[in-house]
Amino acid sequence: MKVPPLLLEIIRPHRGLLAAAVACVLAATAAGLSVPLLFRDLVDRIAATGDLRLLRQLALVGLGVFFLRSVFLYGQIHLNFTFAHRATADLREHLFARVLRWPVEHLGGWHSAEVMSRALQDTQLVHTHLLVGLVDFVATAVTLLGTVVMLFVLDWRLATATFAILPGTALLARHFGAQIQHSSALAQQRVAELAARVRDVIAGARVVRAFVQERREERRFSSENRRLLGEQLRIGRLVALEVAAMSLATAAGLIVFLWVGGQLVAGGLMTAGELVAFIAYVAMAIEPGISLTRLYSHAKQAAAALERVDEILRVPVVSEPTGARDLTGPLGEVAYEDVWLAYEPGRWALRGVHLRIRPGEHVALVGPSGAGKSSLVNLLLRFYDPTRGRLTVGGVDVREIRTESLRRRIAYVPQETVLFAGTVRDNIAYGRPEASLDEVVRAAVAANADGFIRQLPRGYDTPLDEAGLTLSGGQRQRIAIARALLTDPELIVLDEATSSLDTESEALVQEAIERLMAGRTALVIAHRLSTVRRAHRIVVLAEGRVVQEGTYDTLMASGGLFRALAEGQLLPEAAAGTARG
Repeated sequence: MKVPPLLLEIIRPHRGLLAAAVACVLAATAAGLSVPLLFRDLVDRIAATGDLRLLRQLALVGLGVFFLRSVFLYGQIHLNFTFAHRATADLREHLFARVLRWPVEHLGGWHSAEVMSRALQDTQLVHTHLLVGLVDFVATAVTLLGTVVMLFVLDWRLATATFAILPGTALLARHFGAQIQHSSALAQQRVAELAARVRDVIAGARVVRAFVQERREERRFSSENRRLLGEQLRIGRLVALEVAAMSLATAAGLIVFLWVGGQLVAGGLMTAGELVAFIAYVAMAIEPGISLTRLYSHAKQAAAALERVDEILRVPVVSEPTGARDLTGPLGEVAYEDVWLAYEPGRWALRGVHLRIRPGEHVALVGPSGAGKSSLVNLLLRFYDPTRGRLTVGGVDVREIRTESLRRRIAYVPQETVLFAGTVRDNIAYGRPEASLDEVVRAAVAANADGFIRQLPRGYDTPLDEAGLTLSGGQRQRIAIARALLTDPELIVLDEATSSLDTESEALVQEAIERLMAGRTALVIAHRLSTVRRAHRIVVLAEGRVVQEGTYDTLMASGGLFRALAEGQLLPEAAAGTARG
């Protein structure tokens, strides 16, 4: 079986541990292989002299050898598990770090449950069946090879007769191994699909119940679970068939060797001691022979898992350009200079955008869905780079700035608030984990979040459940605003999301947003007419182009797309806003 390049990469940092484990394997195997030779010599001496006192010598020598073998076996197993666990831990960390640096476009192409399945279950298969099994495979192979060599040393004729069945067993192993690898890959894919089903149902629990789809989801889960069960049972049948077939082949070889061996001893061509030693070596070879078959099957399963892990690791990551530098001094002006952006070849999300945002200016982006508002934000946060043109901050192309240095100057408040497992304090301090409790509280007060936080069971130390679903939408948004305030950014990127809140929550969130933007540069994707009115400048986009730009009053007076939006065709405050205006 060809060694996958990824396996060599996993092993390389831990090759010292692996080498030590293999050294213990060789020592333990050598100790074990010496025992039948001792038996041969002592049996022949007892047969020649009739001195049964030699049996005590045989017992003591054998006990000493097996004690040494046990010491080396301990070293083999301990070092093996240490090597395998450390290598697996490194693999998971490398995989996680890789996913964190995936380009944004690749994140949308993978279901989160699929990534989780490969990061956890597939790496566990690699650990159990490949890394742990690697030293076992070496130990088994060395033991088997050593016994084969010793059998030929003892009597080549008897050894040849015994191993005449080897070509057939090799073909059997190859046949079953290919089928097991294929079925294992299918089973692992079924597990990923099942994980995706569970995650979707949990995340959409309210929708499932609201539309009374529990039984349908049960049927879908049961159907996918049965498909997984079918693949797993097929793997079980194949492994069982392989082991049974190899066991039968081994038994056939044993019968052949006993018959031939008996003939050689009867003809005086072999001593009784040599036959005893030969039987001992054959007995030593039976278990490794069966184990080698099992380990080969496991290795084929692990190879399928390793291929799935390698698919994740092969996704190219976003890397810093050579010579990228840190931002120094004030952030300065943000300028989009003839910017074009295509997420896919030929499908332009932005077309020749020219836009300048002065320090301290609040710019509202307005336009119908798909106009390019989110694309401008994506470029500023360097989730993507322009396909053509350039984006500068303080006169420097963002592609020449270290991404971390740029993003530390910017706070992003998305429309859909993202909270993480942990306490309320952990979530507010996410961008500044070292922040003191006093700093966290001040940010929460400014975000109008302190009041409801103190009413929680453990205040700022209250653990949040998955995505903070026990909090209201307005409470989650205020925590997100507090998180942004704590980083004290120079520039705010805000995807406003107040249209779904009740009046009281909206007022609290809006007040927190105003405090967040005070004295800072702000780029806001506006969904509310009230936000548009408060902006220093409004930029109207359509089909990836800037079609209008100005203040609320000048744009209303000039008519066009913005006036249509403001009069209620696309903005939610339509009629009320027009009546008040």
